[in-house]
Formats: sequence, C-alpha cells, structure tokens
Amino acid sequence: MFRTRIVAVVWAVVSLISTCGLGEIIFVDANSPYGPGSGTPAEPFRMIQDAIDAAQDGDIIEIRPGVYTGQGNYDLDPNGKGITICSIDPDDPNIVVGTIIDPNREGRGFFFQSGEDGNCVIRGLTIQNGYGGKGGGIFCQDSSPTINNCTIRDSTAMTYGGGIFCRGGSPQLRGCAISGNLAMGGGGIECWFGQPVIINCLIAGNMVWGDGGGGVDCYDSGNVILRSCTIAGNLAPEGVGGGLLCLGSNVETENSVFWDNNAQQGSQISVPSWFGIPASATVAYSDTQGGKAAVDVGPKSTLNWGSGNIDCDPCFASFDPNGDPSLWDFHLQSTDGRWEPNQNVWVCDAVTSPCIDTGDPNSDWRGEPWPNGKRINIGAYGGTGQASMSGSPGDFNIDGAVNFEDFCEIAGKWRLEGDFFEDLSGNGLVDTTDLGLFTQTWLWQRK
Repeated sequence: MFRTRIVAVVWAVVSLISTCGLGEIIFVDANSPYGPGSGTPAEPFRMIQDAIDAAQDGDIIEIRPGVYTGQGNYDLDPNGKGITICSIDPDDPNIVVGTIIDPNREGRGFFFQSGEDGNCVIRGLTIQNGYGGKGGGIFCQDSSPTINNCTIRDSTAMTYGGGIFCRGGSPQLRGCAISGNLAMGGGGIECWFGQPVIINCLIAGNMVWGDGGGGVDCYDSGNVILRSCTIAGNLAPEGVGGGLLCLGSNVETENSVFWDNNAQQGSQISVPSWFGIPASATVAYSDTQGGKAAVDVGPKSTLNWGSGNIDCDPCFASFDPNGDPSLWDFHLQSTDGRWEPNQNVWVCDAVTSPCIDTGDPNSDWRGEPWPNGKRINIGAYGGTGQASMSGSPGDFNIDGAVNFEDFCEIAGKWRLEGDFFEDLSGNGLVDTTDLGLFTQTWLWQRK
C-alpha cells in the first residue's frame, strides 16, 4: 500500500511538471457559430487572428479543416510570439490540402515582422490566392519563423516573392510545396540579406515576368542553404535563372533536382555578376538538366561544381511541362516501390530513377523506408518517409543478393527488441515472424 501511494504521488508530480511545461491548445473553426468564440473545443474561435491575439508563448493554435477567408483570416501577424499555428494533423496531406487560408487577393497569408524566431512555427496549412507588393503568400522581414509541411500556391507579388518574400533573418522551410506563384522576381521564393534554410521543399510551376529566378531568387543573402529540394518547371521568360538566380549571394545546394526550368539565360541556375558584385553557388550531389553547361556564371562570380552531380532524367512519377500542373507528381519512379499520394499506397514502376541512392553519402538517410541503399535519394522526398525504395527487404547488407550473409544478420539480432531493419514485421522484436518474411526473399538477386 505504501509503495502504491509513493508511485501515485510521483506520478502526480511528474504529470504536474509536464502540464506546466506545455502551453494551451487554442481551437479555431471556420464554421464555428460563435463570434468570435473563446478558443475552447466547444466554442472555437472563428478567426485565426483572434486566436493569435489570445495566445501566449508556447501555445498551440489548432485550425480545423475549412476555408479561412475575410478579415481576421489573412495578413496573420504572430506579433513576435513563440507559438505554433497548425492544422489538426500537419503530417496528413489530406488535412493539409483541406485547411486553407485564402486571402482572396486581399492580402497575404502571413506577415512576420516582429522578430519571430524558430519557436514561431507554421505547420500543415495551405495558403492560396495571396497578394502583396512583396511576398504574395508570406511576407517575412527580420524574422526567423519555422514553416513546415505547408503548401503556398497561386499567389502573386507585384514585385518580389510570389510565394514567399524573406528580408533578413534566418527562416527555415521544410517539406513545403511552393507552386503556381507569380512575381516580377523570385516566382517561388525571394531572399534578401538573410540566411534562409530550405529543406525537402518542392518549388515547381512558378513564374516571373521580369528580373529572374523563376523558382528561387537570392539577392545579397549571405549564405542560403537549399538541401534535398526539387526545383522544376519554373519560368523566367524575360529574365535569367529559370530555377535559381543568385545575385551577390552564396548559395549552397545539395541532393536537389533542377529540371525543366526555362529562362532567357541560365536555364537552370544563373550566377551573374550584378553591377560588378560577384556571387557564388555550390552544387553537389544534384541532378541538373544540362549539367554544368546549364549554369550561367558571370565573369567575377564562382560556380563550385562539386562531387556527385548527374545529368539524367529523374523519372518523376508524372510530369508534363505542357500539361496540367495539378497532375504533376515528383516522387521518383522505382521498380521496388514508389509512394502514390492520391491512393496512399506503394506502387512499383517499370523503371528506377537514377536519383535513388545517389545523394551525398554523408547525408542522413535513416528517415527513408526500408528497403533502401543506405544512402539518401536526391530530390524533395530524400530522407523522408516518402522516399522511393530500392532493393529487397531481406538484403540487409545491400550487396544485391539475399543469401547466407543476410541470414547471419537476422540471426545476430534474434530476439532483440529495437528499431532494426531485420524487424521486417515492424513489431519491435526480431522473431519468427520476421524469419518467415525473410525466407520469402531468399535467393533474391538484383537484376
């Protein structure tokens, strides 16, 4: 009895500490009958800005599926708070596409201007039909928010940054899809003076009518990181750098695809000397259509063409530059398994993309599903749970065959609990179930 009471007291203290360390959850519902509401599950706010104004550092604003438009649902300003603004399930693509912030051309989706740092997080939202002088979908000045798993589409900037405009700060974008945006420069993303980090992002089908940078435009931006991105189908018909324009900046890109970007000059990447100011770009372990020849480099600028670069058809699941962009799918084809997002299933193709297992060998590949080549894929899905697969699940040592050496691998993990490739059933234990699955792959050989 005494021991039971001690355990109960300890559990109560731990629970209290955990509760005190967490912020509140504030709820928003576009269909709420309450105006403005109180933010509880039963009486959610109707307007997102009302929830932001009520929030304190550490709080989570959970936005239920719906279309959020009108005053209070655009030009959203976190006012420097360290809060999370997210959909009910930021990792579910169906929830993301159904949780929509639509300014209806009256303004932008978000307006960061108060020094927000990485603790200000936007996750799992769709921002569409935004409009602004700079930054059609998102405007970010001297701030460093974290923007994850968001879609920014069909927005317009009268000058720069059709999807996103960043001036100063170090914003981080991860797992975002930025498409169908329009601007004079920087159709997808415009970076000024800051040091943004852009990872696992899809930047496709954006366009500029002026300077350049159909996909991304970096101006005097210090160090810009582009890692594991797919930049495809962007246009700069009257400018330079259909995919990427680097002006007075140092841009480092790796594990990325530059494909079918078009411009007057520097179809994939342009690194000009702007008014005599040099720029530099480093490209490594990337698939660039046209190779080094598709990069325009000014007389004082520098192109560091690193290791591991290829010029091969990436074999996207579905990509017709002249077709309907809504049908584009930039997952990599694979004979061993490709994620099909419309049906939420794995499918097998007739060919395998050369971008599979060819990224930087020092990059973290452990987020990719098994089987894989224990090396990250190139492109927006590299290193994620939607990376295309390769090989056989029983080929633990990835030598291209399932044989006695692989049997020794599973025997060495026998009855061990943990996250092992040999746990083929995924039940957390290497046991007879896994041995049965292993025997189904016996004597497999790579063709």
